[in-house]
Amino acid sequence: MISLKKTLTAHPINQFKKNPRFYFMYDGLWLVVCSALLVVMFIAGFRPVVPGPGWWYAPAFLVLLWAFIWAQVTVHNCTHGNLPRSINRVVGEVLGLIILVRFASWDIVHMRHHKYSDDRARDPHPNFPSFWKTVTHTIVNVEIQLQQQYFDTWGDTPANRRFERVRAWVSYGTNLVLVASWVWLLGPVFFIAVFFPANLLAGLFIIHFNWSTHNGEAANGLDDMRPVNLNHGYYRWGNRFFCGIYAHLTHHERPYLINPARETNFASATQDREQWEQAA
Repeated sequence: MISLKKTLTAHPINQFKKNPRFYFMYDGLWLVVCSALLVVMFIAGFRPVVPGPGWWYAPAFLVLLWAFIWAQVTVHNCTHGNLPRSINRVVGEVLGLIILVRFASWDIVHMRHHKYSDDRARDPHPNFPSFWKTVTHTIVNVEIQLQQQYFDTWGDTPANRRFERVRAWVSYGTNLVLVASWVWLLGPVFFIAVFFPANLLAGLFIIHFNWSTHNGEAANGLDDMRPVNLNHGYYRWGNRFFCGIYAHLTHHERPYLINPARETNFASATQDREQWEQAA
């Protein structure tokens, strides 16, 4: 029997590769946990912990936006095992619930991104010259690439396709009960006015980070998805505030670095980029 310690420290992607039912069981567990939480709150007559609207909603929004961006950045590091092994999985799971994505989804999809980062068909979030097209495609493509990762690992058979259709519905149901749990816990007003918009903007920030550091802003909308290091203007502040997040070429080369900006020669990166754009 697999020990609890091993379960709480193993990477989801590794469990996924060893057990064809892992993701179904994983989402099924969170579906049961969140559903049980809703039942308990209903029976107990639980009232939301956050009071009705007030002037403090505006600063709360800014604080949560900052916190959610950091949560996304930290989950990103958790997918690469950059935190201490004893807490890496637990931190990833807790923050995954807070940002409404769940850690295993982040882990499996992001590992696929690193494997196929220059492949428009197999990269879970490939870039397009239009940022908003990239946003739409990223949101729609997550489930598609989760299923494709399953087929790549366990075979593309009729039985597996039927299984993945069922698993997808379990995942959708888990999303709903997770959101419902937060709505009941925080109250619908705070959730709609503050919690969800801050989470949404944090998610858009992460998509923009990926878009910009995979040549999303390349001159003339060039169709090139190579990772690059950015540190000019807005990106310099992003690197300072969010753990060197825009040193993305360095991250792809050395994903074990928590802050890749510390190991990046940005002067050389800027010169290389300018020469590439002139040649293009």
